[in-house]
Amino acid sequence: MIDRRTLLRAASVTAAIGPFAVSAQTPRPLARIIVGFPPGGTADVIGRALADKLRGNYATNVIVENKPGARGSVASSALLASEPDGQVIYIAPHSMVTMYPHVYRKLSYDPVLDLIPAATLGSFEFALSVSQALPVRTLAEFVQWAKANKNAAAYGSLGNGTTAHFIGVMFAGAAGIDWNHIPYKGAGPGVQDLLAGQIPSLIGPVGDIAVHHRAGKVRVLATTGAKRSRFLPEVPTFDEAGYKGLLATERFGVFLRRDSGPALVQRVNRDVNQALAQEDFRATLLKLSYEPLTTTPQEFGAIINSESARWSGIIKASGFSEE
Repeated sequence: MIDRRTLLRAASVTAAIGPFAVSAQTPRPLARIIVGFPPGGTADVIGRALADKLRGNYATNVIVENKPGARGSVASSALLASEPDGQVIYIAPHSMVTMYPHVYRKLSYDPVLDLIPAATLGSFEFALSVSQALPVRTLAEFVQWAKANKNAAAYGSLGNGTTAHFIGVMFAGAAGIDWNHIPYKGAGPGVQDLLAGQIPSLIGPVGDIAVHHRAGKVRVLATTGAKRSRFLPEVPTFDEAGYKGLLATERFGVFLRRDSGPALVQRVNRDVNQALAQEDFRATLLKLSYEPLTTTPQEFGAIINSESARWSGIIKASGFSEE
């Protein structure tokens, strides 16, 4: 069944990619890229790399403002308080739009109605990793261990209501294990506890875990892509390991206010895609274990609609919700 939000999302994306020529306007004096995460993290690095590429083209000066907290409310409020003239753009994971409406009953903004997808930057997958102290080397061995050690079986994630959380829910259901969820505030603290042996397993972005796997400090058992990750080619996917349909990919992209004009959406899409065509920007994404991803606004909107419908069922079946 198609709900009102899906129809409104489709309508807004269609309006944004109608038969309008990309504006040939000269660069604006200033643009602000809003990042809803603290300085120094992956999102911040991508935001600053994008600012370098947009500077002088999209705007004479482009600055990055970090506004973390409150499930994206702080960053989204900064966008929504601005004029719909493109001076402020917002970069964020697409799960903010595809999952948050199904997870949180109370948000200070509406991810679907208030935001419009303008362009993608890159995508990443997730990995299930275990502590080196755990006596398992394959996913099958991990399931056996979890069944034999119900009190100890637990996994860390990036937090309640995140993609990593629900990957764990799906896997536990498919494997028939009791798997206690330990939510962290981001990948960093969870990875540190995994390295220290404080938790037996963790689900997190490939980029946060691959370096420790290669160093022999943790062991990655499976990844969530449709095919093996180029960053962990020796590790099978959940699908390969027999868990069909256990797929999850996060897309990181650029959003504007929903009332931004179609020419502006096209302008942002064009300039972001031009950045993605440059080897040094692509190298930055690859170094962070992101796959560079170029789309039109319509394609990004279609991805969001499809993913929203899929995760809605998964989240509803889990019974999880938060205020």
